[in-house]
Amino acid sequence: MATIKDIAKRAGVSITTVSRVLNYDKTLSVSDTTRKKIFRVAEDLDYTKKKKASTTRDNIAIVQWYTEKQELDDLYYLSIRMGAEKQAEKMHYKVKRYFANSQLTKIDNVKAIVAIGKFSDAQIKTMLKATKNIVFVDYDTLAKGYDCVVTDFDNATETVLKHFIDHNLKRIGMLSGVEYSTDHKLKIVDPRFEVFKNYLENHSLYDPANVFVGDFTLQSAFDLVNNALKASRKDFPNALFVSNDAMAVGALKALRENKVKVPEEVSLVSFNDTAVAKYVIPSLSAIKVDTSKMGEVAVRLLDIESNEDDHHTPEKVIVGNRLIKRESSV
Repeated sequence: MATIKDIAKRAGVSITTVSRVLNYDKTLSVSDTTRKKIFRVAEDLDYTKKKKASTTRDNIAIVQWYTEKQELDDLYYLSIRMGAEKQAEKMHYKVKRYFANSQLTKIDNVKAIVAIGKFSDAQIKTMLKATKNIVFVDYDTLAKGYDCVVTDFDNATETVLKHFIDHNLKRIGMLSGVEYSTDHKLKIVDPRFEVFKNYLENHSLYDPANVFVGDFTLQSAFDLVNNALKASRKDFPNALFVSNDAMAVGALKALRENKVKVPEEVSLVSFNDTAVAKYVIPSLSAIKVDTSKMGEVAVRLLDIESNEDDHHTPEKVIVGNRLIKRESSV
């Protein structure tokens, strides 16, 4: 595993700066450019660029539903995009990059699109004007008739809950969020919630009071956990499943400020296992999602030659994951 020193050397900044950035220290005066460089190095340190003698193939678009600034607050989508861009480079595609604050109507002269994140039907319709060859990442579009790449939410959620129960933790909570497409025409509820609810109901352990729903941001998680602890510390869950690393960092901050010991009083497991998970204190136990592979698979699914094929049979690829145990859980 890369150390903070390794990251600092590659990024050309101090070890202290790297540590504070990876811990989402908002009091640090550092530009978004520097933050982005540090995050990219942390995610990408083991990647070696291999040049091949070949000419560039067709243009493809990589459409990120986040803005560049939002990527820095949730490295999950940054890592997916990096994985897609690396694979595109290997296959010698020329990438045209679009972010959420770019107009989808500006996508042109591309043979295919890798769409990262969630998009409304109206947004999909706009992208289809540029090309029919679209692969979605982190959005299950199989029923809509489009290829997609997702991670295994169901088994991952059950793995975390079994881990808690095996350690005799019975007050199990979930810290989750609701998302919206950038045009606010599509509302997305966390797909892990139903698995969480059904599994705990089957074990007679589900309590709706232990479910906290925000917006997947650090600040939202901090507010939810802080308010819940202020309301009733004795009733707060002794195990917490958190839907992403940014929220987990916010939860840790709230627990620390309320003098709640992790993992002695609250055992916490996050989801994604981005670079941040290894460097926060305590380090995060997390479901390791191979986000880079998700991006790579999406590019490999592109079928440039049959771009206009009206008889395309859509595929859904599920990329596996695993639980990495660190300091935040028993």
